[in-house]
Amino acid sequence: MPSYEALGPVFHNAIIPQFVAARKKLKISQLEMDEVLGVAKGLVSKWECGIRKPSGWLFCCWADALNMQITLTPKVQSNDS
Repeated sequence: MPSYEALGPVFHNAIIPQFVAARKKLKISQLEMDEVLGVAKGLVSKWECGIRKPSGWLFCCWADALNMQITLTPKVQSNDS
């Protein structure tokens, strides 16, 4: 069974910055995003700083609130496996 702990840095370093950039482009503060999503005050900040990770549902809601969509693509398999 694969270890998903290694995905933490990928999630925070590759995916979350896209959410931050989209939020800033829309000129929405973290606190405003908390309100839009109906989550506890400061939770979006914790997601963006890597202190917490959103649930799958809130991840999708967050993307939708930013007028973004989540797209899945197949992994590229290496010959080293």
